[in-house]
This record gives sequence, C-alpha cells and structure tokens, in this order.
Amino acid sequence: MKFFRLIKQISPATFVIFIATALIWASRESAKECAKAAALCISVLIPSLFAFTAASKLLISTETYKLLGRPFSLFSRYILRMPEEFFPVFLISQLAGYPIGAALINEMRESGRLSEGSAEELLCFCIAPGPAYIMAVSAAAAPRSSEAWIAVMLGVSGANLIAALVTAPFRTIPEKSGEKVTPRLTAEDITAAAHSASESMTMICAMVLLMAALMGIFTKAGLLSGISMLISKLTDAPAAQVYPFARSFFEISNLCGVFGEQSAILPLTAAFLSFGGLCVHMQIKAVCSGFSPLKALLWRVPCAVTAYFICRSFIPKFCVVSVITVSAPVYEEIRFSEYSPLLSIILLIMTILILSQKNVAKQKKI
Repeated sequence: MKFFRLIKQISPATFVIFIATALIWASRESAKECAKAAALCISVLIPSLFAFTAASKLLISTETYKLLGRPFSLFSRYILRMPEEFFPVFLISQLAGYPIGAALINEMRESGRLSEGSAEELLCFCIAPGPAYIMAVSAAAAPRSSEAWIAVMLGVSGANLIAALVTAPFRTIPEKSGEKVTPRLTAEDITAAAHSASESMTMICAMVLLMAALMGIFTKAGLLSGISMLISKLTDAPAAQVYPFARSFFEISNLCGVFGEQSAILPLTAAFLSFGGLCVHMQIKAVCSGFSPLKALLWRVPCAVTAYFICRSFIPKFCVVSVITVSAPVYEEIRFSEYSPLLSIILLIMTILILSQKNVAKQKKI
C-alpha cells in the first residue's frame, strides 16, 4: 500500500524527467531496440495489418458491414445476443489485428449505434492479432509444422467466442434491424479508408517504437533478465526460452523470437497473443474515446487461459509432434547489468537545473 501511495505522489513532471534521464542512460540499448522494432514494423506489422485495416474501415464507412451481418442474424441475436450489425465487427476484429476491433467499436460508439456500456462489454471479445501475424509467430515457434498456426488461431479466436457465449445470458435479445441499406462505393471512400488506415498504422508503429525504447531501459537495468531467471527457477524452463515471453508481456511483437518444444511453446504463444501485451492495450486505450477499455483488459486474463487449453488440444491435429526443438534465435546476452552511477549523476544534475530555473523565475517575479 505504501508503494502505491508513493507512486501517486510522484508528479507527472518528475516521471517524465526520470524517463528522459533513463533514456539517456540506456541510449545505446534503446537505439538497438528501436532499430529491431522498426525492422519488425516494416517486415511484419505493416504487411499483415495495413490491408485488413483499410478494408475494415471501408466496410464501416460504406455501411456494407450491415449487409454482411444479416445472414448471421439468428445466431447473432439469439445465441450471442448482440445486434446483427455488430456481428461483422466481431468477425473483422478476429482477422484485422489488435486495435482494429477497438477502433471500429469506437466509431460505432461515436455515431450513436452503441451505448457506452455496450461498447465496453463488446470490446471484451474483440481483441485478436489477426491470422497474418499468427502465421508469422507460429512459423518461429514451429518452423516445420506449416499448419501450426491453425491451432494457435483456433485458440485465440475460440477464446473470444467462448467469452461472447459466456456473457450472452447477461444481455437482452436485440431486435431485428429493419433498416434498408444501400452501400455506395466512391473514390473518396477508398481514399479516406487508405488515409485512415495509414493513420492507424502510424499510431501502432509509433507505440511499438516507444515501447521498444522503454525495453532498452529494462534491458540495461536487468529487469527482463531478472524476470526470466526468476520464472526459470520456478518452472525449471531455460531462461533463454522464458526471455522472449518476458519481453512479449510488454510488447507482443517479441513473440517472433520464441523457440523450444512446440507442444509447450505453441499454447503459451496462443495465451500471450490472446492477452496482447501492455503495448497493445496502450494502443486500444488511445483509440477508445467515450468509454473505458479496463473491463476488456481484465477479461484478457481468462481469455488467455482459455486460448492456452484450446490450442493445446488442437496441437496433435495440426503439428508435427516428432519435431521437438528448434535452434534458438540470436538474442542479446541475458545478464544483469552492472551498477553504474551515471543514472544518479544525471538525475542529480537535472534536478539542480530545474531548481535553479525555479529560483530564477521567482526572482524575476519579485
């Protein structure tokens, strides 16, 4: 309790100064992490998310999604108890990538199609990485099993579907929509979708780079190494195998570096993909206006556990069980950083400068 009270007493200015000082202290590590994150954005995130993002924006802006939901009207209204026009949004969120579902729900919330409470509830099962990124991660976890991604995909999407089914009894059955929809596609719609998708990708990549810079601080301080070694001692798993998962808790794109026995690695991969990582939830928070994503964050924990067991049950059907391990990727050395007084010295100098500036300002006022 004292620790949290102490955190609340820290002013935003002090926190920003501390982060800036830490970035100077770990400038080399942060630059290295940002370089890897930028390469990952170009090679994985943008190719896998941009097209889906533009297409999903186009479906919403042209109101085509309303037509897509009508064949699933009975299942959507009576089984999942959600409006038929929302069911396509649920499907798109499983295919388009993490923040896209939140962005679409936010658009429906701002247009008045969803209430604040409905938006918060429906977001709980509309968080998924999309098949393109799942394929990339599964290829690293099980390189000789070309269909391993299916088990991971079933785990992540199956967990969201189960969450929707479990919460359905607490929702009322919505009425059937009688609205007549006549979608129109113009060149302006395509341009606007491409522009909106580029803005979304810029925000996503910027958040990934920001988290990468913070990961440089964590690496320099030995935080990630310490977490990996602690979990290794508790689970008897090699620290080198735990390390990518420790990084993925903060930034999910680090799952591309997982390796080990696929029967154990793939379910964990599905669980982490279902959770999303702190960077993903920061992205979701950024696109949500008018409603809170906190409830969805809490729901990620049971969804991650469900995804683990679903993926584990499908591994024998889609994976080559005879392949046990793969070679480890090249990671920076996992070790604790030696103590350096540089951080304290820089922080002390910046504190003195700030105090001196305050004294100068007071003297000018006098």
